[in-house]
Amino acid sequence: MKVSVFIVALVFASGAHAEIISNNVAARIIVSEGADQGLKGMICIAEVLRLRASIKGFYGYRSNMIKVQPRSIWQMAAKAWLESAHTNYTKGADHFENIRRFGEPWWAKFCVKTFEYKDHVFYKEVQL
Repeated sequence: MKVSVFIVALVFASGAHAEIISNNVAARIIVSEGADQGLKGMICIAEVLRLRASIKGFYGYRSNMIKVQPRSIWQMAAKAWLESAHTNYTKGADHFENIRRFGEPWWAKFCVKTFEYKDHVFYKEVQL
C-alpha cells in the first residue's frame, strides 16, 4: 500500500517545481490539447497548465502535427492563455483527460471531478 501511495504522489507532484512557461510553449500545449475545444475549452486547459506551473505531463506540444492548425486556432490559444490568468472555470483542476477519446484515466480515482466541458473532464487531486 505504501508503494502505491508513493507512486501516486510522484504522478501528482507535477506542480512541485514551478516553471516559467513561455507564451509560445503555452500556446503549443493549448493547441495540441484543445484545438477542437473552442475558446472556453482552451481556457480550461490553460487554467490547468497555469495551476500546475509545469509542462510535465503535456506531450503533444512537441508534435509537428500541430503546425497544420490554422492561424485562427493559434490566435485563440494565445487569447486563452491570457484570459486563463483571470478565470476559474475548472474550479482549481490540476488534471484533465479527453475521456471520449481515451476513457477515464487510472489516476482519476485519486481525484475529484470539478468540471466537464466538451470532450474534457477536469479533476483536482485529493490530498492523501
